[in-house]
Amino acid sequence: MWFVLAGTALIVVAIGGIYTRRRTMQAFRDLGSETLARRIGFAMRWFLFGYPTIFIAFVLISLALGRESISLPVSSWITWGLSIPFWISMLAMLPALPFLLTIDLVSVASRAIRGRTLPRRARAIAILAPLTCFLVYTPVRILLEHNSLSVHSYAVGDGSESLRIVFVGDLQQDNMTGTARATEFIDLVNAQKADLVLSGGDWINIGPDYIDAAAKSAGKLESRLGTFSAEGDHENFAYRDQKQSMREVREKLAANGVQMLHNEVRKFEQGGKSISVLFLAYNYIYRTPDKEIADFIANGADADYTVLVTHQFDSHVAALARDKVDLVLAGHTHGGQVNPVVGFWHVPLAHIETEFVEGRYRLSPGTEVIVTAGIGFSLAPFRYASPASIEVIDLQF
Repeated sequence: MWFVLAGTALIVVAIGGIYTRRRTMQAFRDLGSETLARRIGFAMRWFLFGYPTIFIAFVLISLALGRESISLPVSSWITWGLSIPFWISMLAMLPALPFLLTIDLVSVASRAIRGRTLPRRARAIAILAPLTCFLVYTPVRILLEHNSLSVHSYAVGDGSESLRIVFVGDLQQDNMTGTARATEFIDLVNAQKADLVLSGGDWINIGPDYIDAAAKSAGKLESRLGTFSAEGDHENFAYRDQKQSMREVREKLAANGVQMLHNEVRKFEQGGKSISVLFLAYNYIYRTPDKEIADFIANGADADYTVLVTHQFDSHVAALARDKVDLVLAGHTHGGQVNPVVGFWHVPLAHIETEFVEGRYRLSPGTEVIVTAGIGFSLAPFRYASPASIEVIDLQF
């Protein structure tokens, strides 16, 4: 599924980028500046196509050479010269596309009805206006939210016993989510005085360089009952050998006192009542079959309260969990992470995969869902209209 989405996105970027570049260059020509049109055209070609071209080439070369890891080298030049310009250009281009298409349609209609197109200067200004607005708005919004890290609090249940759960996900520690960010995250979690810390996984991003750092970050999280994690996607992405990746991440986490569990149940007692926490393996690399999910959920049915922790959560798993567990905790979506403007509103791209993007959902009278926006970044080295968060759940059961 991920490869289909990535391939579709590349096609959209390629077609949209070529169209936008041509319209932008023509707008500058219509304003009487051929030299500027050429310079803008060169810059747009680099910003929109440089990063994906080099990334794809690097992956193909790495595969051909049999390299153990295929992640791009850590470099400020790659980040600031390729990745960030690409993402900002794309996030400015996509919302501008409907406006550019509308201008072209109006021009065609004007020629058909009135026998002439829109005045060239007016059309040029109309094309450049939305592009300029989004090129200003996008980086400003990113900068304003860059360091934000929120605590979302939830009161769940109505029983006599209380248990505070801090749910986290998608730290994805790397050069962009470095020591300072990880320390802020650790301090914020520890300030909540949790009884139990649970995670939806994705402690690392890509490559093996930050496995140790991520495991040490996880080990510094404080709670009365410990820290437990489901398996994420990115635990598989340290090396080409996915089993080696998962094994090394699991071992490093365990060495720091954190258990990452594969379709396992952990039971806790509180005031004479029991709570079962089920860690479901459900991600891009491994999706537990339906029959096994149903049997696995049934294993926690003997507790007073049941929590299902999973990396990904979609309508398919929702149908199997509805009224079978009391609470579902999930990550993966990053709240969309980069949520482009469609029309006049930001729309989370994660809706392509799931209706459960961020926050609290009532799946049924007996089942609630909480999805965290997580901490770190995937693909894009920033968040856009999707601030990072941790979830604090005061469970009454």
